[in-house]
Amino acid sequence: MEEMIAKIVEMDKKAREMNEKAQKTKLNYENEVLLTKEKIKTDYLERANKRISINQQTAQKRADEKLAGITEKNQAVIEKLEKSYAENGDKWVNEIVERVIN
Repeated sequence: MEEMIAKIVEMDKKAREMNEKAQKTKLNYENEVLLTKEKIKTDYLERANKRISINQQTAQKRADEKLAGITEKNQAVIEKLEKSYAENGDKWVNEIVERVIN
């Protein structure tokens, strides 16, 4: 009888040890999963920030190019108006004065 009780106690002890080992393994896996999850999240955010930076640079370059084109067109219009005024300014002033007087 004592031998049977000793075997039961021994089996119970082994079962507890196995349970403890399983719990530790479970915790280790849970920690690994959390670390992996955080690493994936961090990597994803880093890649997203890099893409945002590249997209911002690309958008800024396009905007700068567009602004340069608009500025060039505006300068051409200004030069055309100034040339027209230089050629016809006196004529326009005389015509305005003439219309006001008459």
